Amino acid sequence: MKRPLAIALGLAVAVALAACEDEPPPPDPVEDPFVVQIGDTYVAIGDSFTAAPKTGPQVEDDGCSQTRVNYPHLIAKATDVDLIDNSCSGADTSHLTQAKRFTQRGPQLDDIDTGTDLVTFRLGANDGKLIGKIIICAYRAAAGKWEDETQPCTDADDALGDAAAEPQLAAMAANVERGLRQVRDRAPDARIIVPGYPQFVPPDGGCDVFPVPEGDQAWAEGIIDGLNTALRDAAESVDGTYIDVYSASVGHDACSDEPWVAGVRVPGGAKAIPFHPYPEESEAVADLVLAELRS
Repeated sequence: MKRPLAIALGLAVAVALAACEDEPPPPDPVEDPFVVQIGDTYVAIGDSFTAAPKTGPQVEDDGCSQTRVNYPHLIAKATDVDLIDNSCSGADTSHLTQAKRFTQRGPQLDDIDTGTDLVTFRLGANDGKLIGKIIICAYRAAAGKWEDETQPCTDADDALGDAAAEPQLAAMAANVERGLRQVRDRAPDARIIVPGYPQFVPPDGGCDVFPVPEGDQAWAEGIIDGLNTALRDAAESVDGTYIDVYSASVGHDACSDEPWVAGVRVPGGAKAIPFHPYPEESEAVADLVLAELRS
């Protein structure tokens, strides 16, 4: 009396097995899309354009003003690498090998060694007070100091001799290349990525937020171009990758409707300090670096 039930059960098992055989095999595990892997070591080197002060929660009160939403932290979050963020507001290339005064940070190169897998490097704007020249120019123009002069910032800078922008750009370029060679010597197998600086000098002579005199436009643009040229050339010299942040930022200068960098004043509620990146700049740089890490 039980044979029909046994036969039925047998048929059911056979049908189930056949159905399993017809099912497609499980998909292969999804590979990590980045050239760096979970647990790799990432060291970020930079100044305030990397630290991104006041754009979000501060990492720690050590005098460097790093935030948890700067581009190194965004890259680390996306890739699950182990981040050592050595960026520090006010840093210049001398702080690659020297501790920055009034901070609790050592030299920025100290954490780079043969076990380092990824390095980002954006430094040089504070060498020779290069970025400060543009900032002082804008502040004085905002105060109405040079209303009747054609190119007051250019003329004042030219009068500085060896401290003027042109010789300081040459010295900065040598410092940046030396610094990147030190990175490569310490971490011969690391992926080195060098983001440039964004556009923040308005292309049409300025506005109330960033009032660069029209006659000084070429001078100010020349400083930014000199910084980026030095970073690009130095990156190539150590088999690194230069990221053209300037081109990506066109249309996002301080006077635009969607600025990536603040000007003389920061609007109420905005997250930045004058002449420094908004969170959007950090997000854009992180996206550009992540795109490179996928290639």
